[in-house]
Amino acid sequence: MIKRFLFIISCFVFTFNSAWSQLTVTGSNFMIYSGATVTVKGNISSNKNILGLGKLLLNGDDVQNLNMNGFSIPNLEIDNADTILLTGDARIGNSLLFTNGTIQAGDHSLTLGDIASVTGMGTGKFIETHGIGQVFKEISANVNSTEVPVGAGNIYRPAFITTSGSYSAAKVGVNLRDTLSSFAPPSISDYLKANWTISQTGIMGSLNVGVEYNSLDVVGHENNLKGYLYNGTDWSSTNETHDATINRIGFPVSGSSVNITAMDKFDLLKAKVFLQGAYNPEIGLMADKLRTPVNLIPLSDPYRSVPYDIAFTHLNNAITETASASVFSDQPLSNNDIVDWVFLELRNTVTPGNTVLQTRSALLQRDGDIVDVDGVSPVTFNNVVSGDYTIAVRHRNHLGLSTDPDTFTPVLDEKQSTTVLVDFSTSSNIFGPATAYYVATDSKHTLWGGNTNVNNIVRFSGPGNDKDYILNSILGGNSTTSIIGYSSGDINMDRTVKYSGPNNDKDFLLFSVLSSNVTNSQTQYLP
Repeated sequence: MIKRFLFIISCFVFTFNSAWSQLTVTGSNFMIYSGATVTVKGNISSNKNILGLGKLLLNGDDVQNLNMNGFSIPNLEIDNADTILLTGDARIGNSLLFTNGTIQAGDHSLTLGDIASVTGMGTGKFIETHGIGQVFKEISANVNSTEVPVGAGNIYRPAFITTSGSYSAAKVGVNLRDTLSSFAPPSISDYLKANWTISQTGIMGSLNVGVEYNSLDVVGHENNLKGYLYNGTDWSSTNETHDATINRIGFPVSGSSVNITAMDKFDLLKAKVFLQGAYNPEIGLMADKLRTPVNLIPLSDPYRSVPYDIAFTHLNNAITETASASVFSDQPLSNNDIVDWVFLELRNTVTPGNTVLQTRSALLQRDGDIVDVDGVSPVTFNNVVSGDYTIAVRHRNHLGLSTDPDTFTPVLDEKQSTTVLVDFSTSSNIFGPATAYYVATDSKHTLWGGNTNVNNIVRFSGPGNDKDYILNSILGGNSTTSIIGYSSGDINMDRTVKYSGPNNDKDFLLFSVLSSNVTNSQTQYLP
């Protein structure tokens, strides 16, 4: 049996060749002479720098806590199959050797001195930054591909630092997480389950950072991946380097903190539209009766399911859009409460813009903003180049609209801050005649309601009319019954399909959509 001792260093200078113990340094100097090794199997706590050129070896049989309170260890070797858990900040002055096991930083940071070397790192041997802590590398002179040994789980995912310039108390920090970046677009399709937050201070010059991922980190198709850097506002792939043979991406880094990962090339769409059935011109907002008091809106894309999947066909979008239940709850700003799903088409710009390149289902807020499945972000289109596009928006019981490729082709790119709003509620650059949309009393343009059978023509009489579809196909021929639910027959979007009585959908169709004329019709105009 190995006996363990607690060494409390409080008054004198001590030197050890070996100590199977816990080590606590409180208020005095603790020196390890050159060539000597102090082996500790228990926890370590110190409120002073450990002195000398010798080595501290952590070789416990279970988890060991290391709390240096921000002070330095000259040379540290890790040989613990469980882990070394940082319970306070620590600094390595000369060398860090991984023989076995990891250091878990948690919410604390480990600093590598400007002359400190790291060896032995690799699979299962690294620093894990699973909290807010970072691994800092001090910089006092130019460095070239200096390796910062971070990883997670059992996978090694290092960062490599190259700098040029002058330095004043300079250091670079790295925090690795083995998840998709929290800043990533909500509907990205190809990505890494790894992201690196890089911080810097005191560098007057250039900083380039490369990060190395593992093939197990790839979700989707690796050949679609590009390096992306997030600066706190926008993602950008400008100046990225990507070497798929060694699984490494890199960027020149400016700013105090950035996030680096890899994703497919994506563009963002900001758009705004109103639905006639839900729009209230007195307040300039749509009603959200489908989600309250009990939500009726599907959590997943309704356009992939009966009865809408026949009329709405997805293209280059195999991943079903799904939102969490919380997205359909009351939002901090009521203007952002969700009204329904809409169907988007990204089309070419060559007149007449009738080639659909990609589709997306997205959510619609009360104020008309079209947002992704998180309920707030611009809509992501994956694996498309930045540039000009024709945009069409459609709805399950309203007639669609499209931008006019002859007069307006918005530029889509990956930067949220520069993405131009495509506002169907005010734009005159709409494909088709002026009758392609309804003009509300507040002059806002809305999609025509009443397209209950999704045949893209709204009629009250004649073949394929919407009145008879409500009565016969939805209400089973009973004009006095009503149905509460998510239905295309709910033209006024009050969560109830009714043929007679107050606020019925038949009357909304006749009076609001067709101006009280039973022979009128409205037609959808798309390129």
